[in-house]
Amino acid sequence: MKKSKKFFIRICLSTGILASATLLTACFGTSAKHVKANYKVTAEAIPDYQSKNAPISSYWMPDKFLEWSAENDKDLVYNQSRVPLTKRISLDKLSPSNQNQNKKTKIVALSMMNSQTSGNPSRGTTKFESYTFDYWQYIDTLVYWGGSSGEGIIVTPSADVIDEAHSNGVPVLGTIFLPPKEYGGKVDWVKTMLKKDEQGQYPFASQMVKVAKTYGFEGWFINEETQGLNADDAANMKALIQQVKKEDSSLQIMWYDAMTKDGKVDWQNQLNDQNATFVQDKTADAMFLNFWWTQNNLADQKLLEKSNLYAKNHNIDPYNIYAGIDVQAKDVQTPVKWNLLEKGNQATQTSIGLYAASATYTNASNWDDFQNRESAFWVNQKADPRQVDHSVNESWTGLSKYVLEKSAISGNEFNTNFNLGNGYNYFKAGQKISEMDWNDRSLAGILPSYRWIIDNEGKK
Repeated sequence: MKKSKKFFIRICLSTGILASATLLTACFGTSAKHVKANYKVTAEAIPDYQSKNAPISSYWMPDKFLEWSAENDKDLVYNQSRVPLTKRISLDKLSPSNQNQNKKTKIVALSMMNSQTSGNPSRGTTKFESYTFDYWQYIDTLVYWGGSSGEGIIVTPSADVIDEAHSNGVPVLGTIFLPPKEYGGKVDWVKTMLKKDEQGQYPFASQMVKVAKTYGFEGWFINEETQGLNADDAANMKALIQQVKKEDSSLQIMWYDAMTKDGKVDWQNQLNDQNATFVQDKTADAMFLNFWWTQNNLADQKLLEKSNLYAKNHNIDPYNIYAGIDVQAKDVQTPVKWNLLEKGNQATQTSIGLYAASATYTNASNWDDFQNRESAFWVNQKADPRQVDHSVNESWTGLSKYVLEKSAISGNEFNTNFNLGNGYNYFKAGQKISEMDWNDRSLAGILPSYRWIIDNEGKK
């Protein structure tokens, strides 16, 4: 296949459009706030999912998770994704936008795709406001982050998120969150997860496989932070993961750097002898390192460089190790010692892990602010991946500096309606059938990989 041509088409479609605020602004030069003030709610647009019996995305406590069965899941048909995972263009056929981009470096995004663990409709709501992520080209895995001791600690991705991620070639992981005791965590929950049956097998592991395969997502992110466990518990956790991989080797497991081989909660902020056991011997596929490697008191230890060397010396791919960056509070203002991540001019010590990548939405003051934050976060302040910030300060540099723009667009034709998965109106076959706010990420279009690169600007 020929190399992808970099382009952005500013276009307004007169029919079939599911109008978003971004499109309305681009096409008509008016603000989303002004557009919203001029519509009327139409009675025929009120959907069934506003009723009390609306299907919701699944979440469980460990005992209820073990009781789940497809036969008794009344909302299963709504929570299943039937969109296959699109195959992306091979990396060797892609051209870097800048000399720093490394084809081996990956990004995993832990994102609050919905605002809470419980009560999330399976496929959208009658609200415009929603986290409509649209920089899929920069991530390799999405973790549907959720879980709380008061609602449920095992969370599956909502079907609309799986649908959109798969359309863009991105696998999705559910979350198993075993919280610290100060956040309501209970040792009994972990023990329930690790309980064996009479044959010495882990029913919880089999359930992890069944749920993921039935719902249509790719695996699980395991975050074990409950204190009060021991080395036997750690060994059982490793064996449980091994059983998952044995039952279905294609299922992905990502492990968080919290529990050590002794069963204690002790964040290492690097790959070492204390935590490597969980990514060895056919266990987890990847590890998400804790965030403190970039703090002043640890910076001189060069923990990511040590992680890279440890991985290579123990037959582990260093790019399956993700340097955690907590962006929840400050998103594009998050200080990071990028020099600790970088390895020369064209590589990184590890891949990149983002906690709360959805902060660009939750911290935004309005929709336009969200869009601007997203562009600065994923690309850079100049919205052009070719213009790299080579400074050595700790300001947010834009992730396009390190990773290539991957693409699920193949073939000689590309069609899109530029829909982000939400809007103020709804059209069918060119006819407006509703003037009601809506969001449904299953309906989002695939956007061009390069938004604002115009190679022939000013030319006729």
